[in-house]
Amino acid sequence: MLKIPGVFCLEADWFGLDHPMSMRPVLDLLQSSDARIPFVLRDVVTRAEIEFYLRRWFQVRYRNFDVLWMAIHSRPGELLPGDMRVPSERIKLDDLETMLAGRCQERILHFSGCRFLKIPPARIKQFLKRTKALAVSGFSGEVPWLEATIFEAYWLTLLHYESRSPRGVRRAITLMRREQGPLCKKFGFVMRARA
Repeated sequence: MLKIPGVFCLEADWFGLDHPMSMRPVLDLLQSSDARIPFVLRDVVTRAEIEFYLRRWFQVRYRNFDVLWMAIHSRPGELLPGDMRVPSERIKLDDLETMLAGRCQERILHFSGCRFLKIPPARIKQFLKRTKALAVSGFSGEVPWLEATIFEAYWLTLLHYESRSPRGVRRAITLMRREQGPLCKKFGFVMRARA
């Protein structure tokens, strides 16, 4: 039986308890669409929870959930999953790189947080090389939550239909730039494939 590639989404609290925003409706849409993209969604508010679920992502049973969607507040090169005032809860790109080192073959990493990829291209290249991920994507600018989430659903759909190969990822990137160029520019959307 052919396994359908899926999305493994780790989502932090977006705007507090009185704003129940979530990626779940988008993931439900992707799953109920003609693409039938399966997903795993877990809420994370601490660094320990992120580390726990990243270890789970590497288990054999989740092998087909090859897109990691980190839906977490951020700033350049740093994830802010819970209380942003607590430095020990933040996850720097260096820390994430260490957690994922050498383990992301045939996998794609996508970051929803504003400005996470507002870092030098050489640093992204190093991250790809060290993690062995096929590609990384995310935003270098501030983005409006709803519009960016719809945009991301389109990106995940393009990735879904391409092969998990450098060529397939490059084709998805080309299509995204061609079909969503103005929004890519507006949002500072960064898409990099491993060489």
